[in-house]
Amino acid sequence: MPSLKKLLAKSLISSNRNLVSLSSHYETMARLLEGRRIQGLLDAGASDGRITRKFLKTFPDANAYLFEAHPKYREALERYAAEDNRVHPQFEVLSDYTGTQNLIICSDTGKTSLLPFNEELARTSQAAGEEISELEVPSTTIDDWRQRIGSPHLEVMKFDIQAGELMALKGATDTLTETTRLIYTEIFFNPMYEGGALLGDLDRFLRDYGFVLYDLYKVKYADNGALSYANAIFAHEDLLP
Repeated sequence: MPSLKKLLAKSLISSNRNLVSLSSHYETMARLLEGRRIQGLLDAGASDGRITRKFLKTFPDANAYLFEAHPKYREALERYAAEDNRVHPQFEVLSDYTGTQNLIICSDTGKTSLLPFNEELARTSQAAGEEISELEVPSTTIDDWRQRIGSPHLEVMKFDIQAGELMALKGATDTLTETTRLIYTEIFFNPMYEGGALLGDLDRFLRDYGFVLYDLYKVKYADNGALSYANAIFAHEDLLP
């Protein structure tokens, strides 16, 4: 019979050293927001909408605003919106100013970003993929966009925009103050993109708006064994006992 130590190691740590969360982040978010009316959620870096589908199962009364500028996903998002009137695709990027920006398209579409790869990562990691083109896309701040469409409530915001999360949050100061109570975001422990925010940068910024780091999920490691990135829940302090 295997020892308890070996059993726990097998349960908690996968073969590639990545942590496996025992609790669902969707369950955690639902528990934190229990009893609150969730009218709107924002999905930045929505790709084909698969994560939004999961969020809408958790918060079925919400309207979902899906930000995705990669042309590969436009048709899928338009189909999704046609079948679900809660879904509202936005074909622009979120940043700290409104205008246009160059989106760096990568061979691995999941690595597409407003920011170029960190040189060390590009040299040493197979995870980086290849930067293949740049595309000029419309850019907006969250606050400007909300004002433009009638200031919807956004109690929940999700970010997966490849180290551009802090830029987007800097453009959302009114939203963070007025409506948002929970953020689920990708975080970086060490640089993957030039000029990209690390966990400490996000934490310092969000604490000024009453958010605390609540939990981490899906921790990943770089090829050299160092912590690379993960997902995190930041909860507003008024959600906590």
